[in-house]
Amino acid sequence: MMIEALFRLWDKVCPDKPVQRRGCLGCGTCCEHFGGYLHASDADLERWRQLGRHDLLEMVNSLGWIWVDPKENRRGGRCPFLKRIDGEKAHCAIHDIKPDICREYPSLDHGRHCVRGIYIPRDRSTIH
Repeated sequence: MMIEALFRLWDKVCPDKPVQRRGCLGCGTCCEHFGGYLHASDADLERWRQLGRHDLLEMVNSLGWIWVDPKENRRGGRCPFLKRIDGEKAHCAIHDIKPDICREYPSLDHGRHCVRGIYIPRDRSTIH
């Protein structure tokens, strides 16, 4: 919250400064880099159970790691639900029910900047 307040203040103090692009580019780079290193929240598991998404639940191991190959019990390298549109665009095939960790990216731990350095504010309409 503090970082967003500082950005808003900066925008007011320096209105003539060129504005950096803000918001998700939909490039899929974060999904490619972090897809094999994510955990499901309890809320994710409950949501998927209620929706009958056993395909997703089968890809969660006993430690909560997601996108685990159910046959080999090994984590994958990237999100299996990332659908590449072209070299610069991708979309999430499970966007409406994607894991909370994906919804919250990039967090304050990342300074609200994605792996490509784009600032993504907490406005839910801009979250990928």
